[in-house]
Amino acid sequence: MRQIFSIRFFMAVGAVVGLFFLLTTIFAAREVIEGGDDPAAGAPEPHRIDFVDRVFSSRNADFRIDDGVAASDTELIIDGSRSLRIVAGTPGENLCPDLGELGRCAVVADLLGEAVVWFALVPMGSGDTVEFPAIDVLEDGRAHLVNGWQLPYAPVLDRRCRDAEGDEVEFDSYREFREVLGDDFTSIYSVTTRRLEAVVCGERVAYAPPPNTTPDAVPDTVPDTGPESTPVSGGDPSDGAPADTRTSP
Repeated sequence: MRQIFSIRFFMAVGAVVGLFFLLTTIFAAREVIEGGDDPAAGAPEPHRIDFVDRVFSSRNADFRIDDGVAASDTELIIDGSRSLRIVAGTPGENLCPDLGELGRCAVVADLLGEAVVWFALVPMGSGDTVEFPAIDVLEDGRAHLVNGWQLPYAPVLDRRCRDAEGDEVEFDSYREFREVLGDDFTSIYSVTTRRLEAVVCGERVAYAPPPNTTPDAVPDTVPDTGPESTPVSGGDPSDGAPADTRTSP
């Protein structure tokens, strides 16, 4: 009887089957990598903030932000001698409902040299202050806010915490501060000193992300910064605790 299937035939079939399983494994792994659970999914995009200042006006009266980018070129007037150039297509956010009103908004920008690579327009606070979301952690010499923005901070943050009767509220430690308040506080930036100077308890800016810190969610690794009377010049960036938040004398 003639041999119908040769050894070469079986080798060829085996090669095809092996290639099929190899390709199946590769594409399955790619689906896991691209479509699997990503711990960073949904996390705010980080932005290192290099410039914060009041905006008095825009040279382009029709300037707007469409679909997350500047729709046209403009120069934001900071004062009589300074302006910030925004090029069409620059990623940005308009979080200030009073855009177009004289001095009612501030610009927050991530710079590369003098070029704006990302920016946001936010409401001005009282005086020369700008209100930002709560501080999450300190890292690399900057306060990382819960919305991903990174700003310089003062060695001692003035804490403004009062109860419903208007009496000052004391916290023994940062652990207690976060356990009670979670993300329910506002960080105050001074345009004059160009850093975060204070936190205000029980207040949230309109554009802050939904609160995600609850008493049960506070990590056990957050260190106790000691009693309020303990003089502390600043937080340790390695432990994620904000700087000493004692009320300044």
